Amino acid sequence: MSSGKLCFYGLGSFYLEYGGKQVDGSNWVSKRAMYLLMYLALEWKRNVSVEELVDVFWPESDLEDGKTKLYNTIYLLRRSLTKDGVPKDIIESVTGSYTINKNYEIWTDWECFESEIDKLLKGEEIKLESLKDLFVLYRGDFFSNLKYEDWLEIYREELREYYLNLIEVLTDKLFKEEKYRDTVNYLHKGIEYDPYRENFYLLYIKALVKLGRIAEAINSYKKCERILKEELDLLPGQELNNVYHRIKLSRDLTQQVQFNLNNKQDFNSGAMICDFDIFEKIYELELRQVKRLKKEFILMSVDFNGSKLTVPVEKAAEKMAAMLRSGDILSFGNDKIYLILHEMSLVNSGIIMQRFNNFCEELNLLKKPSIDITEIN
Repeated sequence: MSSGKLCFYGLGSFYLEYGGKQVDGSNWVSKRAMYLLMYLALEWKRNVSVEELVDVFWPESDLEDGKTKLYNTIYLLRRSLTKDGVPKDIIESVTGSYTINKNYEIWTDWECFESEIDKLLKGEEIKLESLKDLFVLYRGDFFSNLKYEDWLEIYREELREYYLNLIEVLTDKLFKEEKYRDTVNYLHKGIEYDPYRENFYLLYIKALVKLGRIAEAINSYKKCERILKEELDLLPGQELNNVYHRIKLSRDLTQQVQFNLNNKQDFNSGAMICDFDIFEKIYELELRQVKRLKKEFILMSVDFNGSKLTVPVEKAAEKMAAMLRSGDILSFGNDKIYLILHEMSLVNSGIIMQRFNNFCEELNLLKKPSIDITEIN
């Protein structure tokens, strides 16, 4: 017959709950009594022999002396539990051994955590909110108030790895759902916990880029590079290295774009002409503006393939740029001209077509080039 529910929490500092009361042993006379309770809670599914307990807690003592110390500690443990309102019979004596009384309904946070992570590792789908709950359940290293006990090390490392696996799955799901800020926050904790996991840095940097926090992304790579070199004498892997160099190039292009946009001389005669990589970067900036300010712009291409262009395409590009406004952007290549018409919509298509017709007349084109116009909003 059940005697009530007994909950043990070991993900972080250890405590137990019974009947609405929380007991952490902070006011107990004997710390060894609490450590003994922790060991029995960890091994609650079996009877732990007296000899094993003596060997774990009093390895320097002979068996008889160790038994005496164990019995005294069991007495102090039961008395301390009673003072804190927990029945002393949760510690059960079974011929030549001790155990947690199985008449109680026993629950442990570490077994709950391990069971759910096992489901993840087997490929079972777990909802995002449930993953977040598991993250909260893991308050820190297993039995964190016992740092140097050998009997904890295997369990601690296993649960630590489970926690890192959880962060990996959780942040991957958050990133795919475009929740980049949450991705960064959870990965920040993961990197603090294990600063050597390259896959954490990789997704962390990608999420920072999505948030427009380019400088932080670059600094995070440098932090990873420094830690790996100093601690493990390793360099970041190829994938992380490639991402870093793409981000750095992107930042350099952005700075060049901003310089060009702020240089009034570039706009005195119409649209700015730029290389295609800068054109792409400006396109990305315009997309951000659209999302942030709810405005629109026109993306347009002019294809001269099949037209008898009487001048080089770069000369045609210069002539078209002169007909556009300052603030419009133009690039060219492969007999095509590409245009970004800043803060313009298809409502203004008449103006666009008039400019296009004027352009064709000035170049004396017998056959008009094909055009493609898209409003981005």
